[in-house]
Amino acid sequence: MRVVFLVLKFGLLAILYLFILRVFHFILTDLRRVSAKGANRTPGKQVPSGAELVVTESNDPAVRPGEVIKLSAATRVGRGKHNHLSLTDSFVSHDHMQIIFKQGKFFLEDLNSINGTYINGVRVKEPVSLSHGDAIRIAGVSFKFVRWEYEVE
Repeated sequence: MRVVFLVLKFGLLAILYLFILRVFHFILTDLRRVSAKGANRTPGKQVPSGAELVVTESNDPAVRPGEVIKLSAATRVGRGKHNHLSLTDSFVSHDHMQIIFKQGKFFLEDLNSINGTYINGVRVKEPVSLSHGDAIRIAGVSFKFVRWEYEVE
């Protein structure tokens, strides 16, 4: 009888340790996922221009108003997971738009999206040079293009 209680005691202890290990596994997995999502917000090599997109309005749970996305030499936005900024809105195309830094300026280019990209309320049909304060809208998400003051021409 003592052997049975001893086996039950060690069995219960083993189950308790397995439960604790499983909880830590879930916590670490979740932290890695959140960390990877945060890393996605600062894409690639940073451009020394100090330019960023600030989310002003959003119906998309992937981004919240006030969130800041730092821009790199080439920043892609769309519903596809390979984009630097991946949105979940069904009105966003898989590859919706990109912002490219060249010749000391940032240019926004719509990537033939179905629902379009708008700058200051005007639909983009060809690459457009961005200016400090421009309002950019993709589906239910609006951004403000911000460039550090000393770098604005």
